[in-house]
Amino acid sequence: MLKKNRIIKKLKKTFKCFLRLVKEIPAIFKVLKQESYFPEKERKSKWAQLSDNVSWLIKYNEANTFYQLYGLDTIGSKASDFIDNQYFMLSRNRLNKINCVKSQVILLRDKFLFYKYISSHKIPVPEVFGFYQNGFLFDNTFKPINPTDIKNETNFFIKEIDGECASFVKKMKDYNSFLEIKDSLSKGSYIFQKGLTQSPEMSKINPEAINTLRIVTVNNNNHIEVLSALLRIGTKITGNVDNWAKGGIAIGVQKNGFLKKYGFFKPSFGKKISAHPDTNIEFEKFQIPHFQEALDLACNAHKVFYGIHSIGWDIAFSTDGLMIIEGNDNWEISLMQACDHGLRKEWLDQTK
Repeated sequence: MLKKNRIIKKLKKTFKCFLRLVKEIPAIFKVLKQESYFPEKERKSKWAQLSDNVSWLIKYNEANTFYQLYGLDTIGSKASDFIDNQYFMLSRNRLNKINCVKSQVILLRDKFLFYKYISSHKIPVPEVFGFYQNGFLFDNTFKPINPTDIKNETNFFIKEIDGECASFVKKMKDYNSFLEIKDSLSKGSYIFQKGLTQSPEMSKINPEAINTLRIVTVNNNNHIEVLSALLRIGTKITGNVDNWAKGGIAIGVQKNGFLKKYGFFKPSFGKKISAHPDTNIEFEKFQIPHFQEALDLACNAHKVFYGIHSIGWDIAFSTDGLMIIEGNDNWEISLMQACDHGLRKEWLDQTK
């Protein structure tokens, strides 16, 4: 009887795997139709690529939508170097204690709480001077104020309090700019954050947006370590934001602070380039200023978030020095792996 039950259980598992494979076939063929990010390298045969993707699906229960971005279509690449997105997110959320009463995650996701908490620890962060909720304006001590009280403010941002991937980020030149969108803010919560003047060194590569350094740090048994880093750069298309999801460029960083040779677009915006499309700055010749200081700042900031295992920090380079724009508990590993290298071993070492 037990043997029969084991056989039935195995057959059910096999059938579920088959159904999953059938369901994901369109996604796999969509991946295979994509152009290579590395046309200069010799590619695997179509059959080898298909085999790669089917094996990934069977092993990880998902199609590898980053197959081309990771360069796994080229000869010599190894899928085993890369961690799958599903396991990564599950382990990241578990280690960061998502949905746990004791979690500190809300201090990262709520932009107002983040500002109040991190500034209280004397960590450099752009000033939040206003909190706007359901059409009512408050200063950063929750004292009600009239909109006219900020009429002299210039160069500031209005951000949705829990927005992600620049879902709602509006740059305001002055008070009149705010009045133009005021009616659209009648519901919801927003912060009013002072803008930065980007350092001359970082403006050389792209003056259109505040370009930020994404640094991922992990708490390894109360020792904060850097897992990976990349630079995000805006373009004329993205305007005043640098987000990859909006068409920005992501570039890996070497240990000495110099950028790697290629910058990557999100698949829907392009492939890879070796120089900025607007300024023509060659990436591998550009060195990030104060790179080690930025790494140290991220590690020191993580110390006050002692209950969170991993954080993706966005750090800007202003004329007033380094500034932490935000920290993200729900950072994504796909872009880090594309710009750096496969992080499977490093991440698994952190989750033991």
